[in-house]
Amino acid sequence: MSYLVLAIFLAGFGYLCWKNFRLALGLFVFLLPSYFIRFQIGPLPTTLLELCFGILFVIYFIKNRGQFNKKIGNWRWPIILFLIASTIGIYISPDRTAALGIWKAYFIEPILFFAVLVSAVKKKQDWQYIFHGLALSALAISILAIIQKFTGLAIPEAWAEERRVTAVFGYPNAVGLFLGPIIILAFSQIYNFFKEKKWLWSIFYSAVFALSAIAVYFSKTEAAWIAVAAGIFIFCLFKKELRLPAIIIAAILILIIGLTPVIRQTAIEKITLQDWSGHVRRVTWSESLDMLGNNFIFGAGVSGYPLKIIEYHRAGYIEIFQYPHNFILNFWSEIGLLGLFAWLWLVARAMLNGLKNHKEPFAAALIAIISAILIHGLVDVPYLKNDLAMMFWLWIALAFFIKNKKAVKRP
Repeated sequence: MSYLVLAIFLAGFGYLCWKNFRLALGLFVFLLPSYFIRFQIGPLPTTLLELCFGILFVIYFIKNRGQFNKKIGNWRWPIILFLIASTIGIYISPDRTAALGIWKAYFIEPILFFAVLVSAVKKKQDWQYIFHGLALSALAISILAIIQKFTGLAIPEAWAEERRVTAVFGYPNAVGLFLGPIIILAFSQIYNFFKEKKWLWSIFYSAVFALSAIAVYFSKTEAAWIAVAAGIFIFCLFKKELRLPAIIIAAILILIIGLTPVIRQTAIEKITLQDWSGHVRRVTWSESLDMLGNNFIFGAGVSGYPLKIIEYHRAGYIEIFQYPHNFILNFWSEIGLLGLFAWLWLVARAMLNGLKNHKEPFAAALIAIISAILIHGLVDVPYLKNDLAMMFWLWIALAFFIKNKKAVKRP
């Protein structure tokens, strides 16, 4: 019966892709968290997200006779390097079967998604469909997380006592990683729609902003709190109406923290990683650097970190994680120095596009979101997950769109 429901849903999604592709893009981004719905098709494991992307890509390919936007300029070089590094990572990996699955889900499919976006999304209004899809997804995740907080429903045992919410994800930090960028996006949309006097959309995005912020708070993902606050502050700096209020509020908060001994001490412990969470990361980073010292160029290979770190793992009281929880060490470990360089190149190009065109629609939001991803990524894993990889390439596509000013109408 479940496979019948799946078949009907996928057929409906395919029909939507054929009839209204931009609406299908909105639905697809709404479904980003659906990677947790897993299936086995013959010997091959897959997910609902992967099946939907396959349909989306194939239909776009057929309808457009295999034509994609070839005018991506200098973007092609970091993308090519990223692909080369990830492919090398398969051969370096001690578990090539797992590496192939990760390579497909975290590298190939997200880059193909980027190719679809830069080819299909040509107008500001098209991006609004995508943003609405992200907002609705955040709304669903947030409502589930808030219900979890008050009922304890489906919270994994490891976080049940603290009531750290996880929504559909397997761990609390995933809530902050997914919702953080969307909270900043929602804030920017509130600003835009308020200026345009589109009150219903302003109310909708205010609800998304508020509920998502509550969900992230309930997840107790402290790095997400800091990253989101920093992202919103950066966004405000680009808007003259918001700049002074943001600076005043930031100054007041700094004064409160500085003049309140208990808060000040807690803040210092968090920033200097002196609390338990910080200790775990410092130990993990130290062991990871030891491992990378002997695997300097290529790292541990795709999905190879948990196996290669074993011989360097001395702190038996700390579990071995899937990744080192720092974006530099994450990419260095997974796809080597070449992959890390390529990812940083992509991020730098996205930021420069935003800064050079900061008066264009969505540019300030893009800069703020990328900044938040980098801040959060100092102590977590902001890319190496199905939904986050897709979302990252969505932001890169937005950076490409912003630079293509001919396609942008000012609001």
